[in-house]
Amino acid sequence: MKEQKIRIGLVGAGAIMHLAHAPTIVSSADAEIAGVFDIDMARASKLTEDFGGMPYNELERMLGEARLDAVIVATPNLFHEASVVSAAAHGLHVVCEKPLAIDVSSAARMVKACKDAGVVLQTGFNQRFWTQNRIAKELISSGFIGTIHQMRSLYSEKASAYPASTNFRYELEQSGGATIIDLTVHRIDIARYLIGDIAAVFAELEHSYLPEKVDDNVWLLLRFENGARGCLTSNRISPNVGDGTDVFGSEGTIHIATETINPYNAAPLQIYTEKSKSELPDILHEACYMDAWWKEFDGGWITLKPPRSNPFALQLEEFCTAIREGRDSAVSGVEGLKAQEVVQAGYMSFNRGNWVDLPLSEDAPFTIPKYS
Repeated sequence: MKEQKIRIGLVGAGAIMHLAHAPTIVSSADAEIAGVFDIDMARASKLTEDFGGMPYNELERMLGEARLDAVIVATPNLFHEASVVSAAAHGLHVVCEKPLAIDVSSAARMVKACKDAGVVLQTGFNQRFWTQNRIAKELISSGFIGTIHQMRSLYSEKASAYPASTNFRYELEQSGGATIIDLTVHRIDIARYLIGDIAAVFAELEHSYLPEKVDDNVWLLLRFENGARGCLTSNRISPNVGDGTDVFGSEGTIHIATETINPYNAAPLQIYTEKSKSELPDILHEACYMDAWWKEFDGGWITLKPPRSNPFALQLEEFCTAIREGRDSAVSGVEGLKAQEVVQAGYMSFNRGNWVDLPLSEDAPFTIPKYS
């Protein structure tokens, strides 16, 4: 395994495979595409024509015949569990696109199946691998901006912006939810990554605009275990891509933009501090500008434009490294399960009209709200 490429089977041949996973594998020195499964043989064949591998329209046949080491699962959410559990039964390592499942009980079974089989399960939260998020994590963990008291994050885009190959995101039986489980779930994970575990959720989920009766207007209030408070919001209405994460600490502020640069998100990473230049960590030391060259930096905004690395390439690198080193991924299935709890708690909160405490039990009620 250390000398040869990791042979990966692609489960699903939709847009995310064409746009991200397949080209990333092809350009990787660590992995190669060995097979592609889709229930539509024409779609599987098209992906293999473009990127390599053998096409299949039967999952078990690919898992049994293609001499795989691992799979990437990117099907409609309802089918994630069956694909992951089957791959684990074949002893294959797994990347499962977010969300891990449609409910907590399914996600828990997926985590258990992979643990029992001794295989890596990595959740496809690619936004963790944006360089600006990783730098922000380092600054927060080191205490540079002090005690975190508040955070907020926005992630929005109109429904037609993403070039999806099917409409499953707006068919709640297959998706388990629309905006909250497709967009907001990314920022649920980033909130946990930057701030820590979430202790309670209050949700406002609305159908405001789309022809489908789904959640297209989402607000989540969060209580973190460390006492911080947070607000996450997403919509499928905004013509522009709405993006931005702010973290407010007792000694500074961090602003992050990953998806877009615009008049409100003028740089990928901005830090406000009252510390002097001698107190800055190395990552910030050469990035601060003064009013005049002869003056010393004594606080203010610092703007960073780190290299725009491909988060899917870094995600694949982490997966392959975890396999080779025989360890859990940094974005394990447990991370996906904990994000799933927040989504399900959001449904429970909206249905009941109150705060819902975490963690949830595996048999917590799962009911998608009815939208007018």
